[in-house]
Formats: sequence, structure tokens, C-alpha cells
Amino acid sequence: MARPQDTVETAHAELPEALRYQQSEARMATTLPARLTTADGEIVPVLLADLSPTGVLLVTDRRFGEALPPAVGATAWLEFFLDEVEVAGAAIRVRACKLRGRFQLEIGCSFVDLSDGARTAIRSKVAAARIARRR
Repeated sequence: MARPQDTVETAHAELPEALRYQQSEARMATTLPARLTTADGEIVPVLLADLSPTGVLLVTDRRFGEALPPAVGATAWLEFFLDEVEVAGAAIRVRACKLRGRFQLEIGCSFVDLSDGARTAIRSKVAAARIARRR
């Protein structure tokens, strides 16, 4: 006896951004100055409010740039120094953006192409900060 063909129907479901993006590694609070370059080439001064090997929370004044606030999903490039770690031109993707106060913006981003060396060094710094905090 022949078996009927089993068919499976799939439905495409787009998850809300809040569900698709979650912090996947430990983060450390920081107040490092950095430079954000938008896709239009605009350079925006920002502060790194927290940092992990997979992402960063940036804080800036929305009056610093015409491209602010950036659209969720936008790509930009970030430059900063963390002790001996230099991150120059790392591509980031905007995951969330919210107004903090009247003019400040919080921009949650994930790294798209952070070098392995920088990622490892950041992971070490975050781990050391967590250990120091426990003492």
C-alpha cells in the first residue's frame, strides 16, 4: 500500500525586535568616550555606558547629529579605546534606541564584525570587572 505524501506547511513569523535581540554576554558599566560614524559619514561623539564582547550601550545628545536618532537596524561604525584595547571602525547594528531625558539618547547596539582579538580582550576586561565588583 502506498503512503500518502506528508506535507508540512511553514508560516513565516517575524518576531518583535525585543524578542529577537537579547544580551548574550556579561556587560560592564563604563564611561568611555567614543566616536560613532553613521552610514552617511556623519561623525557623532558618544559615551559607552556599558560594554560586552557582543554589544554596547551608547549615550549621546541627539543634537550632535542630523542622523539622530538612528533607525533600528541601521549600521554604523564605532571607534574607542579601552586601556590597551583599540577598537577602530568596528561595524555595529542598532538594536534599540530610546530617549533619556530631554535630549539624551540611549542606543543599544550589537557588534557585527569586531575582531577576535578585541572581542577576547573585552571579554577579559568584563570578567575582571565582575570579579573586582564581588570583592
